[in-house]
Amino acid sequence: MIKSRWFYHPLFIFIFSLLALALSLFLYIRSYLQVNEALQDVVIKYNLNAKQILQSETWVLILTLSLLVSVILAGLFIIYIYYQKMIQLYRLQQNFINGFTHELKTPIASLQLFLETFSRHELERQEQLRYLEYMKRDTKRLSDNVNRILQLGRLEDKNIKADFKDEDLISVIGQFIKNTPHLFDEGRVEFESEVESYFMQIDFGLFEMLLMNLVTNGFIYNKSREKVVRIKVTMIEKSLVIDISDNGIGLEKSELKKVFKKFYQVGRSTKGSGLGLYIVQSIVKLHKGEITAHSDGVGKGTIFRIVFKETK
Repeated sequence: MIKSRWFYHPLFIFIFSLLALALSLFLYIRSYLQVNEALQDVVIKYNLNAKQILQSETWVLILTLSLLVSVILAGLFIIYIYYQKMIQLYRLQQNFINGFTHELKTPIASLQLFLETFSRHELERQEQLRYLEYMKRDTKRLSDNVNRILQLGRLEDKNIKADFKDEDLISVIGQFIKNTPHLFDEGRVEFESEVESYFMQIDFGLFEMLLMNLVTNGFIYNKSREKVVRIKVTMIEKSLVIDISDNGIGLEKSELKKVFKKFYQVGRSTKGSGLGLYIVQSIVKLHKGEITAHSDGVGKGTIFRIVFKETK
């Protein structure tokens, strides 16, 4: 939903533009029926130069009408821009619906197939464990998608109260990698820190989701034979910098800023929900940081840089 103040609302702008048009026509007619007659009376009464006075009136009229026409054109232009954004948002929402439907239907269909297999066939224990592992992955995928939607609602709530605690950010990243090995089945994660410790106010749950989204994206959008995600922490000019890079499909320059928009999907793909990076950016902002995306082009990987400026 596009949030705007009431005086930016297209309905108000449209009505205001119509009133400005009506007022300009009214003033035009009134100026020739009343103002011109009044000026002629003044000219006769004070024996003034009629040509000079009437010429001044003409310039005032032209200036007034020009300003009113400018208001009308500006109003119409704002309405045009607003509806262009509405159309773009509608398209993004359609892509999101298509992608998210796919993300939900695929694991559900897979679970149904495995359950039918269990009900129809006698399976050896080793084979049962293999199918159960597949089912666990599908339920985890469903759970992640539901959590994204729930987290999105929480982040967009203006009255959100994050559970901030003074945590060692380096330790938080290390714990995340240690406690979530199931996220790295498709590749490996390398962690390097030039900083021994860095304490700041962190909502542990939200920050863990931030890391999860960035790391899993590095594997999902990756066609390399050996998928690698690198997390590097450095200090640059008294700011803590976290670089999360991958050897994945990369991004075109035109997409570096778009990827953080809600519902946006690279190349209009149905892969993913289009919410991950939007949630990441929201979490970073909540922690008073900044995030940017960098890439040398398609096929050359992506680097997501998070910067926390020192506030101590």
